[in-house]
Amino acid sequence: MPQTARRHFDDDIMRAWAMHDLARETVAENIPLADDVGRVSVAFGVGALDAYLCDAFVDTLARCLKSCRRNGHAPPTGYQRLELPIGPLMADYPIRSNWGLRMAARALMEKDNLLQLGRLKDLFNPALPAGQQLWPDLAPQFVALNRKRLTGFRRHEYSALTGQDKSKGPKRVSSNVMKRIGEIVQRRHDVVHNCDRPKSAKQRLSLGQAKAMLIDVHDFVKVLDRHLDEHRLF
Repeated sequence: MPQTARRHFDDDIMRAWAMHDLARETVAENIPLADDVGRVSVAFGVGALDAYLCDAFVDTLARCLKSCRRNGHAPPTGYQRLELPIGPLMADYPIRSNWGLRMAARALMEKDNLLQLGRLKDLFNPALPAGQQLWPDLAPQFVALNRKRLTGFRRHEYSALTGQDKSKGPKRVSSNVMKRIGEIVQRRHDVVHNCDRPKSAKQRLSLGQAKAMLIDVHDFVKVLDRHLDEHRLF
């Protein structure tokens, strides 16, 4: 697995959960404050997601580049047009000769974020084999969570699909997952950029809703991380 990325995520998502715990402890004394601390927990959770995705991609790309250098093969087509900063590539790393590749991959993402979820397929699929691509091929793992708000299906509903519905099932699941995570990301943007007032009125966010968002972000990363660990080509 992308070990550093997952270790940092596990630490960061626990910070998000700590904010949610603080919100629950505050309800009895100050409900508006508790609601706002709940909003902060969601912002922390999405921040943890963004950091994980960036770190996981850096690790994936760096491993790919090192494999290409070591084995003399061309990078996958999806990575061939990436523009890497030249500084880290030209720097001298006497102890770890391939470290410049990782530093270049890191510099590529330094001022970027991966909260535009539609980009993830282009960034990770070049490092995954056919049949293990984002996102339809991950449908069984998401359905196994048995969470209809995330996938659109309960396990028994998905297993009962037949015919065309069954063949379309993986795409429907992946579309629903992207929609749900995208809504959580958008809620983070609303909180951070306009104090959760995308129009004039403040949006309601109960602590139960915030908890559900954190659970879904947490499990989204766990599913993706396990998939990368088991199937990355490099």
